[in-house]
Order: sequence, then C-alpha cells, then structure tokens
Amino acid sequence: MIKELLRIGAQFVGYRDYASKTEEKLAEANERADTLAQKLEQSEEARKKAESDAVQARREADKAKADAASVGDLRKRLHAAETSLSEHITAQSAREEAITKRIRTQNRRFVNKTSQEFELEDPDNDPLLDAVSFLEFHGTEAREGIDEARTGLSRLFPYFFPKKEEPATFLTLAKCFNPPEDLGLKMRHENMKVAVESTVALVADSQQTIDWAKVGNTEQIEQAKWRSLIKAAKLNTKKILAYLGIKPSSTPSSSKPEV
Repeated sequence: MIKELLRIGAQFVGYRDYASKTEEKLAEANERADTLAQKLEQSEEARKKAESDAVQARREADKAKADAASVGDLRKRLHAAETSLSEHITAQSAREEAITKRIRTQNRRFVNKTSQEFELEDPDNDPLLDAVSFLEFHGTEAREGIDEARTGLSRLFPYFFPKKEEPATFLTLAKCFNPPEDLGLKMRHENMKVAVESTVALVADSQQTIDWAKVGNTEQIEQAKWRSLIKAAKLNTKKILAYLGIKPSSTPSSSKPEV
C-alpha cells in the first residue's frame, strides 16, 4: 500500500512538473503569438503605408508629367507668339513704309499743283507722322482754296450761265467754267452784242439818219483811227452806260474791233 502511495505520489510530482513545464511552454507560445501578431500588425501598417506612398508617388509622377507637358506646350505657344509678333512687326513696318510713300506722293502732287511748299517747325522725326503733317498743311490749303474758288465761281455763274441752276458740288461747278470753248471770249462777244444793240437802239431813239451799212463796214477803218474814235466815244459812253444802269470798270477798251 505504501509503495503504491509512493508510486502515485511520484507520478503526481511528475505530472506537476510536466504541468509546470507545459504552462511555461504555453506562456512562451502565447508570447511568441503576441510577438507575431504585433509584427503582423506592424507589417500590415507598413504595407498600407507603402501602398499609400506608392499612390502618392504615382500622383506626383503624373502631376510632374502633366507639368512637363504643360511647360512644353507653353514653350511652343510662346515660340509661336514670338514668331507671330515678329511677322506682325515686319508686316506693320512694310505697311507703314507703303503708306508713307503714298502720302509723300500726294504731297508732291499738291506742291506741283499749288507751287506752295511747307516746312515743319517741330517735326516728329517719324517719317509717317511727318508725312501726315505735310498732308494736313496741303489739305488745309486745298480746303481754303476750294472755299475761295467756290465763292468766286458762284458769283460768276449767273452771268455766264443765266439759264442754268448752279451745281451743288464744287467739282461740277468748276467743270462748268472749263468747257472746250473760251468762256471769256464768249462772254465778251455777248457783251459786245448787247452794247451794239443798245447803241443802235439809242441812235434809233435819237431819230437821226444813219447809214448802218457804212457803220458796219469796220474793215475800212484803220487801227489808229479806230483807237481815236474809241477814245473820243468814252465821254458819251459813260453817260450811256449810266443811263443803262451799268457802272464801267477801269479795264481799258480794246484797240481792235471784234466782229
């Protein structure tokens, strides 16, 4: 019995030692499990961070590519703009040069027509602006000349064209005084006709007998005698003109008879 108890006790001690060792191994296993779990957790966080860093890196890379493409596009656009500006400046310079040439041509034509040249007191030292300044001078001269000419021609128009209406535009009015025939000679002949008719009417009113065939034969009159007759007739001419309501001008009478 005692041996049995001793054997059982020995077995109990052996079981107790085994249990103690088992508990130690279990504790070690749990510790290793905790360590592994901790490492696994750390590894998962590292994996997530790595994935996040990779995504951010891809984003930054894509942005860098986009920025590089944008810079390249901006460089192309800048080069195109510079080229366009250079071409525009060249075209503008050529255009200004052509305009300056045309304006100078007009200025020379003005000088050829008016014989009037001008000088700039304060030039701009710019070919185009200086040419425009000269053109303004000539334009002012032309306007003033047209105004004076229109006033004079308007005064003369009723005498030369009594049955016509005065044109509204200056150019048409001026062309009226530049026909193929000589208007001055035509007017002089008309005046001579009226003068002769008036003289004949006055002589007829005096009831004197006149040999008009002999009077009209001017070929028989010498130039010297004609001038003396005209001079002698001036005393009575003034009275006749006054009677007709005409104020004589200071223009000398012709020394040659006109037929």
